[in-house]
Amino acid sequence: MGLAAPALPGASLFGGGAGSGEAWGEEPAPGLDILVFVDETGSTDRQFDVYRRSLLDRIVPGLRQGDRLRVVPITDDNSLVSEFMAEGTLAPRPPFDSLSDNELDYKAKVKELDAKDEAVRQTLLTTLRKKLAKPGKSKYTDLFGAARMASQLFSADKMRPVAVFLSDMQEDRGRFRYRSMTFDRKDLSRVEKAYGFPDLKNVCVYVIGTRSPSIERTRKMTSFWEEYFKKSGADITASQMGSMLVNWPPPETCGKPRVLSTNKSGWFDRLKKQF
Repeated sequence: MGLAAPALPGASLFGGGAGSGEAWGEEPAPGLDILVFVDETGSTDRQFDVYRRSLLDRIVPGLRQGDRLRVVPITDDNSLVSEFMAEGTLAPRPPFDSLSDNELDYKAKVKELDAKDEAVRQTLLTTLRKKLAKPGKSKYTDLFGAARMASQLFSADKMRPVAVFLSDMQEDRGRFRYRSMTFDRKDLSRVEKAYGFPDLKNVCVYVIGTRSPSIERTRKMTSFWEEYFKKSGADITASQMGSMLVNWPPPETCGKPRVLSTNKSGWFDRLKKQF
């Protein structure tokens, strides 16, 4: 006679982010791997407070269990960037196995992890307040290099990748200069021939702060960058591009791990191990 599976509850045993499957020993859903590019070039003076508020008021406070945050500057040559402005990872909530775990011990462990996670958030806020005290002064803007950097950093990601570009999106380096670009299909073709498109398949992308002296030119720039990221394979919609970060956190449908986890054990596998 086969073993009867225990009845599953309709909701989580505990609050604070664990789903019903997770509470019964399922592997937790992958956290967000958030990579934020902050434009440190001289053209961003009026926009810089938008970038600062996006990080300090939305992204860092919104970090959840299992999320990772890395912040990278956009400079005149992103291939020379060798360190993050800030980085931190929140511990994932451990699964609860009703067959072998003690409920009180589990709650105590979760409380301890919550305290550590809050300490990570506070460290990130302290570091970023210092690093973002004033705009950077890089002379040129290497946006295409930043996009290639994102491709490399997400190349074997088992988390759900999210790239946020906090920039006026005024590319100004090498053969591509903001003032001479028309931001049409011809420019897009030129970029493809010069650099190709980075591999951002399954990456959820936000672009916040696109700006130019005229509304029409800003519209063309926004369309250009949306098409650029779509051709790179990214998950991006018009709602993820704007003057400020409002559609946050990303919907669950935006982005997915580029490398799938091979660990599929769940509550039934754990049950079988008991016998």
